[in-house]
Amino acid sequence: MKTWRTIRVVVVGWATSALLWLPLPGWSEPYIAVREGMRCSACHTNVTGGGKRTDLVSTHAKDLLHYPDFFGPFSRPVEYFTGEINPFVAIGGDLRTSAAWIFQSLGASGRVRNDQVFRGRLEQTRLEATQATLYGELRLVPDRVTFYLDQRFQPTVDNREAFALLKGFLPWDGFLKVGRMYLPYGLQLQDDEAFIRGGRSRGSSSANTGFSFNLQEPGALVGFEPGKWSVLFALTDGSGGDRDVRTVGTIYAVYDEVPFLRTLLIGGSASRVAPSSGETLLFGLFAGTNLGPLTILGEADFRSDKGRTTLGRRIGQFLAYGEANYLLFDWLNVKAAIDYADSDGRLTRQVGTATVVLDTANDAEHRVSVGLEPFLNRFVQPRLFYRINNGIRSDPTHNQNVLLLEAHVFF
Repeated sequence: MKTWRTIRVVVVGWATSALLWLPLPGWSEPYIAVREGMRCSACHTNVTGGGKRTDLVSTHAKDLLHYPDFFGPFSRPVEYFTGEINPFVAIGGDLRTSAAWIFQSLGASGRVRNDQVFRGRLEQTRLEATQATLYGELRLVPDRVTFYLDQRFQPTVDNREAFALLKGFLPWDGFLKVGRMYLPYGLQLQDDEAFIRGGRSRGSSSANTGFSFNLQEPGALVGFEPGKWSVLFALTDGSGGDRDVRTVGTIYAVYDEVPFLRTLLIGGSASRVAPSSGETLLFGLFAGTNLGPLTILGEADFRSDKGRTTLGRRIGQFLAYGEANYLLFDWLNVKAAIDYADSDGRLTRQVGTATVVLDTANDAEHRVSVGLEPFLNRFVQPRLFYRINNGIRSDPTHNQNVLLLEAHVFF
């Protein structure tokens, strides 16, 4: 019964969000693919999404990104760097810096409120370099054998991806990736704190799928792209030291020129991993569509955990995400997004060496985000967002409002 109540709440929430924010748009890069009717492999060297951009982005950046001509040579440079060193070597990169103003309110008794829209007390100001990443592509045999590297320098120094991509020997435009890689589950949002990604990790951990740009594992992935469809299946190491592997599968299609719509994305993902402590199953559906300047995306996931941490019981989680993107003036992306997460099990928080049980009567969480995402030229994108978080009553970090200003420089 709880699952059906949760589904009804989310459907009503998405519908309400659509009515309130209809003239607004999204928070992540997949909306561009849906708006333009393209697959991940059209814009990213990493054919499953994320990382270095392809030549298509360099050649048709203005058509894809929709930046204005307001700033003369800044917007329309005569010469610019494409990332191509020579026909065999290319590089790319991302730099994100942000300023965040975090607002927190307490009730009359000093207890955290988890039902507020506006919070007026400034709790913290945070200045961060949230990402500095370089990508390297070595085309050993162009369009056939590629060595790819994704190296992060900020906020930590680590290698995120290192794999070989092999094409041209499998049917249906098939390819094979072997090495260390991201896992192809669901909508690969840039926002790793979305519940359908890694969730919030400050303080208590939110219910989440666990798939984000902070999860990379060694293994192999095989993919096929017949016609409008993409089929991806990966086997990776999973939890180190166990006898099992992680399996992840995704199938999706992108149709353009759909009657009454411009584009249509439909797809689904599934995953299983069984470390020594138990088993985690995931199943999700996602979709998106475009109608003129309006682009809408959504995903719903069901997660099931069973093991020592759940005392042998099977615990379910329901996770959902929806966003609307509106291209205003043909250059300003206005976005509204809503997240929802609910766990049927008890949530805990680690305090030193002790595990504290949180307020399980209020374990459902939701976030509402609204903001602006203009591209200024082919390399620069500022973002301004306001986010409302309401969640676990026992944890102040899950009940905050955040005003976020971000500068994104990429090539």
